[in-house]
Amino acid sequence: MRGNEIAIVLVLLFFFKGYSQEVAQDSTKNLNVTIFPVAFYTAETDFGFGALGVASFWMKNQPRTTRASSLQLGASYTTKNQILIYVPFELYTHEEKWRYVGEVGYYRYVYNYFGQGIDSKESNLETYEVSFPRVRLSVLRQVLPNISAGLSYELDDFKNLKAAEGGVLETSEVIGKEGGAVSNIGAVIHYDSRDHIFYPTKGFFIQASYFVSSSLLGSSFNYNKFILDNRFYQKVGKNQVLAANLFLGTASDGMPFLDQFTLGGKRTRGINSRRYQDNSEASFALEYRFPIISRFGGVVFGSTGTVAPNLDDVFSSPYKNSGGVGLRYIINKRDGVRIRADYGISSEGGIFTFTIKEAF
Repeated sequence: MRGNEIAIVLVLLFFFKGYSQEVAQDSTKNLNVTIFPVAFYTAETDFGFGALGVASFWMKNQPRTTRASSLQLGASYTTKNQILIYVPFELYTHEEKWRYVGEVGYYRYVYNYFGQGIDSKESNLETYEVSFPRVRLSVLRQVLPNISAGLSYELDDFKNLKAAEGGVLETSEVIGKEGGAVSNIGAVIHYDSRDHIFYPTKGFFIQASYFVSSSLLGSSFNYNKFILDNRFYQKVGKNQVLAANLFLGTASDGMPFLDQFTLGGKRTRGINSRRYQDNSEASFALEYRFPIISRFGGVVFGSTGTVAPNLDDVFSSPYKNSGGVGLRYIINKRDGVRIRADYGISSEGGIFTFTIKEAF
């Protein structure tokens, strides 16, 4: 049993106890809060424990016909003295004309490293530890129906990076192997016609962003990156939903490995975390979501993706495939917030994932 498989078992043992902490579930209430404890074990972290919570609400003077704002809180500690504290948020004001999206957090964590590129070897697996505060903030203004534009800022100040002595990372020439600050500012524009934020059943979300990293911003690195994130949702039958995610990202030379695009995450579940990484990524994920009984639902998903040193190469680079199934449990009926447990598999084995909210 791989570490992530043990994680899901332990988390589920705490799940139903945690659900009893749900607050203000009445749909007439402005504030809706759900809190539950978690415990987990992975090879990278050893044993860990903490709590997850999500709050949904309407900002002052916002009509109930607009989308609810949301605030999440996660905090965990592991027996390897690792700390994860993260507060993602999505706030709407002035009848959705203004949108504030981002995250504030602090991480002292262990990550996988296999080397660079789509041809990196599974046998190269090693881990490195790093600490960093994180800030993400996008301020967007509606300019046309369903279209918003604005500015975005990213900060990750990587410190105390500890790699395996004599390992692949320490002996490589990758940028950022000694840590450093990633401080980027960018322009963002998106089209959003989704009917819901937490569980869309129809509509598009298309977002393009361009970031510049420079020493003038306090960054240790100088590079540019472009991201195009396309999502589509369509109701099938009465209660089933088909969801798709097409992602394209690329960066110039000078990008630190700490900020590179990776396979093995929400878009490509079933591939080991950060299994492949490089300066460019192209990936596609497709998911079929369906109800089972009461608050339980299920999903079937598949994905394909690749990484490469530059954008041109992603169209000729080998693609890695994965697929799997998942279980969902609605913890907030008013807003459709779900716990998700996924088991994905690739040519290198299977991976369990447990978290809050849909993958995309």
